Amino acid sequence: MVDKPPVTSLPIHALLTPLRDAFKCQNQVILEAPTGAGKSTALPLDMLDWSEIKGKILMLEPRRVAARNVAHFIAKQRGCELGTEVGYRVKGDSKVSQQTRLEIVTEGVLTRMIQHDPELSGIDMVIFDEIHERHLTTDLGLALALEIQTSFREDLKILAMSATLSGLPLSDVMPDAKLLKSEGRSFPVEHSYSAVNNQSHWLEHMAKVIIASLNEHATGSLLAFLPGQGEINRLHGILNARLDSSAYMICPLYGSLSAKAQDQAIAPAPEGIRKVVLSTNVAESSLTIDGITQVIDSGYKRQARFNPKTGVTRLSLKRISQASAAQRAGRAGRLMAGFCTRLWSQEEHGRLTQADEPEILHTDLLSMVLDGAFWGVKSLAELPMLTPPSVANEQVSWQLLQTMAMVNDARLITPHGRAAHMLGCNPRLAHMLLMAKQVASDNSDVNFAALACILAGTLESRIRSRQGADISRYLTEALQGESQKQIRNWVNTLELSALGRVDLNQVARQASRDEIAILLAYAYPDRIAKARGVTGYQLANGSGVELLAEDTLSGSSWLVVADFQETAGRSQGKVYLAAELDPQLFTAELEPLVTSLEHGGWDDVKGRFFAEKQQKVGQILLSQTPIKNIDQDLIKQAIEEQIRLKGLSLMNFNEACQQLQYRVSLARQYCPEYDWPALDNETLLDTLADWLRPYLDQVRSLAQLQQLDCYTLLLNLLPWDLQQKLDSLLPKKWPLATGSNVTIEYDDLGRALLSVRLQEALGMQQSPLLAQGKLVVTMELLSPAHRPLALTADLASFWQGPYEHVKKEMKGRYPRHLWPDDPANTQPTKFTKKKTLSSQ
Repeated sequence: MVDKPPVTSLPIHALLTPLRDAFKCQNQVILEAPTGAGKSTALPLDMLDWSEIKGKILMLEPRRVAARNVAHFIAKQRGCELGTEVGYRVKGDSKVSQQTRLEIVTEGVLTRMIQHDPELSGIDMVIFDEIHERHLTTDLGLALALEIQTSFREDLKILAMSATLSGLPLSDVMPDAKLLKSEGRSFPVEHSYSAVNNQSHWLEHMAKVIIASLNEHATGSLLAFLPGQGEINRLHGILNARLDSSAYMICPLYGSLSAKAQDQAIAPAPEGIRKVVLSTNVAESSLTIDGITQVIDSGYKRQARFNPKTGVTRLSLKRISQASAAQRAGRAGRLMAGFCTRLWSQEEHGRLTQADEPEILHTDLLSMVLDGAFWGVKSLAELPMLTPPSVANEQVSWQLLQTMAMVNDARLITPHGRAAHMLGCNPRLAHMLLMAKQVASDNSDVNFAALACILAGTLESRIRSRQGADISRYLTEALQGESQKQIRNWVNTLELSALGRVDLNQVARQASRDEIAILLAYAYPDRIAKARGVTGYQLANGSGVELLAEDTLSGSSWLVVADFQETAGRSQGKVYLAAELDPQLFTAELEPLVTSLEHGGWDDVKGRFFAEKQQKVGQILLSQTPIKNIDQDLIKQAIEEQIRLKGLSLMNFNEACQQLQYRVSLARQYCPEYDWPALDNETLLDTLADWLRPYLDQVRSLAQLQQLDCYTLLLNLLPWDLQQKLDSLLPKKWPLATGSNVTIEYDDLGRALLSVRLQEALGMQQSPLLAQGKLVVTMELLSPAHRPLALTADLASFWQGPYEHVKKEMKGRYPRHLWPDDPANTQPTKFTKKKTLSSQ
C-alpha cells in the first residue's frame, strides 16, 4: 500500500500541532516535507479529527495511481469503507458519497469543481500535494483556489505541500503564507553509477544491471525507472526470458495501465517471490511500493513539448533533473537501507539540471486557456500563476478557440465555448461533439452524433491495440472498459436519446468512411492532409507527416489525421490515427473549411508577375484559376512577397546601398542623439510597403524592378538635415594632404576602412577619427603597386614599430619610392622619390 509504517512514527507528526495552530491564525500555509515525511497520508488523516474543520477537505494529487492508493490507505487507517468518510475522484473513476469528508482528487477534477462552484461550497480546506512536480492542472488549480480565497472565500484554507521549495516560487503567489518545514524519513541509500558505453543499446545494458543487482542483493524487491510504456514493454520481454518466473514477478507500472495491474505492482510480493517493478515516473513521489530496496534508474524521461507552429506535441527522450534523480533514489530507502544504481556517470550527474521545467512552459495550453476563458480572463497572466506560460503556446490556443467559435475576437467565451467546457474533454473533441449534435438534430440522424461520441472515446482512450492508423478499426474496441463509460456519459450529456434510439455497437459497425472523416475534420481542420510523395502528406497547417508504407491507409490521396507525433531527429511526424477523406466533401459538408482568395506571385521562368484565384484548405491548394484583370495592389503585394522570399538583392540593391546602410548603422550606434531611421535588411524587408510600394505602380517584371534607383529611395528615408549630418559624421571620402580624395569603405564589422598608398599617409600622426571622435578609421596601407602592406587602427604605433619591418622588405622591391626613416614627420607624396625631390 502507500505507507506501511504507523503514522505516529512519521516526521510529519511533530508538525501537526504547529500546523493546526498556524491555520488558527491564517488561511495559507506552505509546507516543505521531503520524501517519507508522511505529508500525503498522516497529515490529512489527522485533519479529519480537527474540530475546527467542519466542511470537506480536498487534497489534490497529481497522479491517478497515487490518488487512488492514498485514499485506500487513509480509509483503511480510519477503519472505514472507501467512498464513505474518505473517497477519491479521478477522471473516469470515483468513489465518493454524501458522507465523504476527505476527497482525494486529480487530473483537473479540482479545476472543474471550482469552475462549477466558484465558492467551493461546503469545502473548508484545499491541500495541494507534490506541488513541486509542476503539473499544468496543479498550477491552474492553485491559481483558481487563490482567486477564490481573494474574491469569495476568505475563510478557505489552502495548504501547499512540496518535497522541496528549491526553485519553486510559491512565496510569489502566497507572500503572506506561514512556512513550515518537516524532516524527511528515509533510510540510507548506497549510490553507484554504471554508464552505458553505447546509448543505442542502453535498454540491454539496463537489463544486465537489473539482473546483476538482483544477484548481488539476495533480498528485497527492485524498482526500475524507465521513460515510457514502450521501453517498459521491451524490457519486460528481455527480463521475462532471463529471470526465473518462480522466483521473480515482473510488474509494469504506468498511467494508462488498468487499476488492477497498478494495484498488483504496488502490493506486497507473494511469499518467496521477489518483485521487479518497471515504472515510469509515476512512482517518483506520493507512492511507496511495498518491499522495494533496490532502484535502477535509466536517467531518462519522455518529455512532451508542444510545437505552436504545427499544433502538435513532440515527444523526445530527455535526461531527468538532479531533483528527480534524488526522488527516484529515495524510493530504495523508504522502508529500510537500500541501493540505487544510476545508468550514467557521476560526472554527468553533476551536469544535470537542478530541477525539471514546469509543464506550463512547453505544454499544449488549449484546455487551460478554455478554462481561463470560462473563468472570465482574457490572458492567463491575469491569474496568479506560479510561472508565466509560453507566450507562443498561449497565443496559438486563443486563436484555435476563436476558429472554433468558443471565444470571440475580444476573447470572451461564447455560448458554444461554455457548452464545450461543460463536456469536460479536449476542446477539439468538444467542438466535434457539439457540431455533430447540431447536424444530427438538423438531419434527424442520432447515429451521426453517437458516432462522434465513439470517436471521442477512441481518441481519449489510454489503452489501444495496434491495428494500424485507420481509426475505424478501433471503434468497437472503444466500447469496452473505461472508454465505454465515458462514451455513454457523453451520450447522456448531449441528450441524444431525445433524438432517437442509440445503439452504440450498431453505430460503430455501420460507421461510414465519410461520416468519420467529416467528424474528424470538425475537430482537426488543421490536420486535413493531402498526399505528397510515396508515404508523405502535407497537413493543412503546413507541416508534413508520413504513414508506414505497409499501413492500410497508405496510398490514400487525402486523410484527416487525428493523432500524430513529431519525434526529435525526424523531419516528418508519424501518423498514429487517421481516416481516409473523399475530396468531394469540400463541395458538400466540408465546404465551410474551404477559403477562396486572390493570390499574386512571380513566375521565375518568365520573370513576370502572375495572379490567380485559389481555393485552399488551410495551406493546401485545391484549385487555381488565372485572373485576367489584375488589381495593381495585388501586383505590389506579390512583388513585396518575392523580395521578402529572395532578399533585397532581387532589386538593384548595389554596393552604394550597402555602404549607406553601414553608415546609418554606425550613426545610430555612435550618435544616437539624432533621430536616425533603421536601414538594416530586416527592417527594410518589414517596411517594404512604406518605402518601396509607392514606386511600384509601373513595375510588372523583374527587369522593371531592377531599374529602380534603390540608393535614392533609401537616401530619401533620411530628411535633408540628417543627410548633411551623416556626410559630416561619417563621410564617404577622406581628403589627404596630397590632394587625393580617398573613398572610405564601411563594413558589417562596424569598421571604417581607408585604403591608401603608404607614401600618401606619410606625415599623418594618427588614424583619422569619425563620428565626433568616437570611431577610429582603420588604415589599409598599400604598396606602390596597390598591394596591402599593413592594416592598423593605430597609425602612430605603426610608424614606431611595424613600419621598420615593412621598410626593410619594401625598400629593395620599390627603390624608386620614398621609405623615410621618420615617416610621421615626412611630407606625403603621390610620386616617385625622384619626382618628389625635384618638385621640392
